[in-house]
Amino acid sequence: LKTWLDSQLRRVAPPHAGPPADATRARESMAEAIGQHDVASGEGRPKLDGDVRLPLPDLGDRRHAYWERQIHACVGILGGQGMMTVDEMRRCIEGLEPKVYDKAPYYEKWATAVATLLLERHAFTNLELEAKLGPSHEPAPREPFDVGAVVRVRQTSYHTRWRKPHLRTPGFVHGMCGVVDRCVGTFPNPETLAFGGKSDSKQPLYVVRFDWRSICDFATGDDQAECPDAVTCEIYHSWLEGATQEELVEQRQQSKRKATELGSRPDCKRPRQGGPEGHGQGHGHSDHGNLGDSCEHGGPQGHGHGGHGSHSGDGGHGGDGGHTHQHEHEHGEAHEERAAVEQRAVDAEIPCPPIAKALVEVLLEKGLFTADQLRAFVEKIDTLEDKKRRVGGREIVSRAWADEAFKARLLQNANKACAELGIAASNAHAHTELMVVEQTADEHHLIVCTLCSCYPLAILGLSPDWYKSREYRSRAVREPRAVLREFGTEVPRERRVVVHDSTADCRYMVLPRRPAGTEGWSEAKLQEIITRDSMLGVTVLPEKL
Repeated sequence: LKTWLDSQLRRVAPPHAGPPADATRARESMAEAIGQHDVASGEGRPKLDGDVRLPLPDLGDRRHAYWERQIHACVGILGGQGMMTVDEMRRCIEGLEPKVYDKAPYYEKWATAVATLLLERHAFTNLELEAKLGPSHEPAPREPFDVGAVVRVRQTSYHTRWRKPHLRTPGFVHGMCGVVDRCVGTFPNPETLAFGGKSDSKQPLYVVRFDWRSICDFATGDDQAECPDAVTCEIYHSWLEGATQEELVEQRQQSKRKATELGSRPDCKRPRQGGPEGHGQGHGHSDHGNLGDSCEHGGPQGHGHGGHGSHSGDGGHGGDGGHTHQHEHEHGEAHEERAAVEQRAVDAEIPCPPIAKALVEVLLEKGLFTADQLRAFVEKIDTLEDKKRRVGGREIVSRAWADEAFKARLLQNANKACAELGIAASNAHAHTELMVVEQTADEHHLIVCTLCSCYPLAILGLSPDWYKSREYRSRAVREPRAVLREFGTEVPRERRVVVHDSTADCRYMVLPRRPAGTEGWSEAKLQEIITRDSMLGVTVLPEKL
């Protein structure tokens, strides 16, 4: 496209005029990402110039934890009730704080998005959700501050554990001591109002004066002014705590020493490079808990969450740096079914995030659905996920192999053809069109969703971790052959690879090539050799059996 575009613009550009501006702008726009979810574009795309690539997550399967299936069920039920749409949920996920978007497990993003959306809908209040999450902030000082009182701005926002905050306290004063200049009055907390519902209380709003020397992080020629300059900020009561005159004096002395060490000021007409950490970059928050740094030492789903010291409950997740499980795992009991033992192991490996637990509890308490409705929908998901019963995709493929007329109808209108088999090809929570593409001697087809994780749930069950991973989503369209090799699939150079990016209301399924030697097999026997991964295009079936 770049070559063609340049050649077309050269036809109308004067000779020796340099690179056509329109061509340059077009190339630049093609590289830009439309948002943090557009992982195959812009800076989020993989580096293909010999850099080390992040490998795909574990390519195997796992049974999804019970809380993950509960959150999936909540979306299905609420969507069926008209309380939300998938597009609205996507918008909320795309608006997550970058660190949260990058590190939070897949279904934790779903829970966060649903909670945000239902707060906007006034389905429940911030106070009702906070009651399920546990205390979301340290208690503010009971008594208001007098004019002239020395105060310190708290280091952290206590409303940022599960969503991108709406902060009205600038980061450059976090942790700083100042003096109350005046009390403006009492106002509803805007950091709560921003997320729907009513503020749980009104708070005093103060104008706080800070020494300019304490804020400035470089030396200037104005440091020796006889009357020290000042900066005032409006700070809400919940962000302040009492401090002493001695601490204020020590802050001034430290700032003076720091300015001398850091050197001269930068050019104000050029963007600064680097700078002290925490000034305007994340606002110095340390309480993201399992949405922040503690996710980094986990696997594809970000296992190992912690940091919610204030949250404990039936799930046993609490403590300053991790979680404890208050239920015992009796794996050796002979009377237990293997599935129950395996499920407990999965739930222990992928603990339920507080926001997911709180969301389910508040939805049940508000009567948006009943526990029986939730349980029934989870059981429906289990039916899709159970390998012994997940035959929808295999049944479709085996019938297409056995009946050429059906295959023609399937490739033309998959939803209608699947209905002939009693299979609903559309996803339950939102209508989707199934598109079936056939592997041939000339083309190899590969399925991906770069913007989120669109997947033919109705016929293949819940999507595997690797399909939802940033690595697969960003690399599949940029270097499909390299990705296929990681699945053990080598596509001959003479065969074209066609990648299908499922980004909206279509879902794709690959029709694998039928192995030679299976002529005369029954459809039931054919289904035994058909794999989910072959229906996504990451693997191929043997040429001959």
